[in-house]
Amino acid sequence: MTELTKKYNLLDKSSKRSVLDYMEYLLSKKVKSPKSRMIDYKKKILNVSVWSDADIDFILESQDKFTQWKIHEW
Repeated sequence: MTELTKKYNLLDKSSKRSVLDYMEYLLSKKVKSPKSRMIDYKKKILNVSVWSDADIDFILESQDKFTQWKIHEW
């Protein structure tokens, strides 16, 4: 580990940032436990939008009007 630290300390500020970013990337790819994946999924599913009954009524009303539309023929 000391060899890694020595090499890291020889880098300039920008290169050190790149190394840290790459390490974060590698850690993010690491396989998560099933429980961890389930927690992430639950958080994601809670952000799904929900349509109210009024929204659905508006869509159905618009659908009815659209099907009654008279198309002019040439």
